[in-house]
Amino acid sequence: MSNLVNDCPQLPGTILRVNIPAGAVINLLNLLEIASPSGVCLIIRIPALGNGLGLNTLVNAIQQAGGTVEFQQY
Repeated sequence: MSNLVNDCPQLPGTILRVNIPAGAVINLLNLLEIASPSGVCLIIRIPALGNGLGLNTLVNAIQQAGGTVEFQQY
């Protein structure tokens, strides 16, 4: 089994990290199937968050520009 740290590193500002190991097959209700023959690492990040900028700073910047930010809890 591969090591998550080496295959999909934690980069500064990472907000979502998905690692699908080689050979994995994910079936979602027989509607969609995701196969990963050689492995997949998906990293979604906001680089500014890795430099000491907090989430509040990002939200404030969006609000000052006239935008809105809403967090949904399920």
